[in-house]
Amino acid sequence: MTETHAYVAFAPRGPGIMCALLYVEVSRSIYGWYVGARGAEYPAQFFVLEDYYSNQGIRLYLSVEDDVYGPWNRREVALDLPLDAPGPVPEPLTHALEHAQDAFIQEWLFYADDPRTAGHAYAYAARELSVQPVNICPDRLNKLNTDAVVWTYASPGCDLNAIQALSRRWPLDYALD
Repeated sequence: MTETHAYVAFAPRGPGIMCALLYVEVSRSIYGWYVGARGAEYPAQFFVLEDYYSNQGIRLYLSVEDDVYGPWNRREVALDLPLDAPGPVPEPLTHALEHAQDAFIQEWLFYADDPRTAGHAYAYAARELSVQPVNICPDRLNKLNTDAVVWTYASPGCDLNAIQALSRRWPLDYALD
């Protein structure tokens, strides 16, 4: 698998995580995973921006649930078309993508209902931040650019144009414009 890139958008005085995602570029496509705010919910899905690096037009595929092995839909402008075949992620990449997701969550995120992260809630309280169902680990907050209302982080080499293309079509409230 090639280098993993990450992007995080955090609204400290709002829903918290607007989006947190990781992705890898393989050939002409981008394979990744995200979680973020949609109203009071925090959906998580795997995604594929197929043919992103070609002149043939991008196709977006989203896992139906937070499962790279489960069913997938092809996202069209206003509807999702279920795929009859297995998902669009090649078999060897599924394991690597799942491993990258686990590592990203361990490094960047904590869930409010996880008893192992109770200390994180105290760190949030000390910063006068509210704990949401999904949160950025307190020791990663210093990695965010805090110059705007929404704090962001983009790993070196992260293609913000790809994040923008994805954010126009995903079900999250956040859009990178």
